[in-house]
Amino acid sequence: MRKLIICLYIIYVLVVTYFSLTPIEHKISESIWDKAEHFIAYLLLAIFIKKVHIRFNYLTCVITCFSYSFIIECIQYFLPDRQFESLDLLANVLGAILGLILYYLISEKRNGIKF
Repeated sequence: MRKLIICLYIIYVLVVTYFSLTPIEHKISESIWDKAEHFIAYLLLAIFIKKVHIRFNYLTCVITCFSYSFIIECIQYFLPDRQFESLDLLANVLGAILGLILYYLISEKRNGIKF
């Protein structure tokens, strides 16, 4: 099961990287849906990171998501039809934080620990 999760994690990171760095031919609409996509993508990424990197604490997972997101945004600055957007970075980090909160709540409930 662990090998499957690691494979899915690698595939997920590659897919997020591909869609984040592929030049687009049309103008991205600056809507709430664009930020929601970022939020959900990094929510799932944070859960994958915590599940795969067992020794990472929650802060390390958030820092990892932020660093990955920041690098992607910096690369986008140099790509045609892409740009660095601080709101994307914010949506990514907030998604990662909520993902880790959900991971914590689910894992603690599964382990039978009461709050």
